[in-house]
Amino acid sequence: MTPTLLAVTMVGGLLLAALLGPWAVRRAAPSLARAPRTAVALLSGAVLVWVATLLAVGPLLAWLVSGPVLLSGQAAEVCQRCLAAANPFAASPVDTAAPAAGLVVLSSAAAVLMVGAIWRDLLHRRRRTRGSAQWLLADAESRTVQGHQVSLFPSESPFAVAFPASQGGIVLSTGALQLLDEGELAAVLAHEKAHLGQRHHLVSDVLGSVAKHLRWVPLIAAVVDVLPQYLEIAADHRACRRAGTTALVSALVKLGDPSRKGEHHMTSRRAMAPGGGLAPPMVGVLHAAGPERIRQLVAPVGGMAGAVPAVAIMANLVVLGLVSAVVYLPYAWAVLSGCL
Repeated sequence: MTPTLLAVTMVGGLLLAALLGPWAVRRAAPSLARAPRTAVALLSGAVLVWVATLLAVGPLLAWLVSGPVLLSGQAAEVCQRCLAAANPFAASPVDTAAPAAGLVVLSSAAAVLMVGAIWRDLLHRRRRTRGSAQWLLADAESRTVQGHQVSLFPSESPFAVAFPASQGGIVLSTGALQLLDEGELAAVLAHEKAHLGQRHHLVSDVLGSVAKHLRWVPLIAAVVDVLPQYLEIAADHRACRRAGTTALVSALVKLGDPSRKGEHHMTSRRAMAPGGGLAPPMVGVLHAAGPERIRQLVAPVGGMAGAVPAVAIMANLVVLGLVSAVVYLPYAWAVLSGCL
């Protein structure tokens, strides 16, 4: 593969994924819902690989062009040696006004700024979630329910929520404990346990932080919008295996029944924070998400529906992953082999 063809493939794949990705994500829903954990991995990977490929554009273009040298002396020599060592192609670069090293520096700076911004947002999300957890746990009582360690919150509103294990784990209201029978309660606890065991909080926070800065990309916006559904479906699947579909559906219906007194307190995936404000969304607030979620549990779509778009998403992910690896690996090898 020539560097020009590699560049065309990379840019074309980025544009195709960014613009047609939302359509594919929507169309693939029936197939993805049948394997929600795979769906979470596929959609998360699509976002992260897309971002990594975008950052690889600069280093790739540095192989295609040559321009003025911004540095002087030994620094310029080292820079040119590294670029030459990293370039796996024999084709001569095109002379332009753009400095080749500047393209690498620009992409590196963008990566550092992006990682820093995402890290700050992750810390901010963690602080907000910890504040919500502390507010609930301040009035909660530690209790063992069906072999699970939970925090029992005194409230007539029936709800269950899972915080990261380090911040409190499963919180169950006394209203839910009184409302649900043994089988339904087992399904609820299995659902929340699945959120913790599959680290849905981390997935949600990382993708949410990426989307905060790149939501202008249609693919990323579409993935972040549907990701919570697949996290819930993944937890539902685990709960069904542990406690049965009937028990989970019954629990969902009861916890989502708007006729229940105070049901508005915690059925929208948010918790009230001190002062009456809303805390950030938390993975694992079990609630009935309308008839579609119940239908998915009772009568999931079978056959090949959504398979072609799902394969298309996977194919694009593989292509972008390969072309970005073709760029990153030579640079990594050049550095490790001592070009500096």
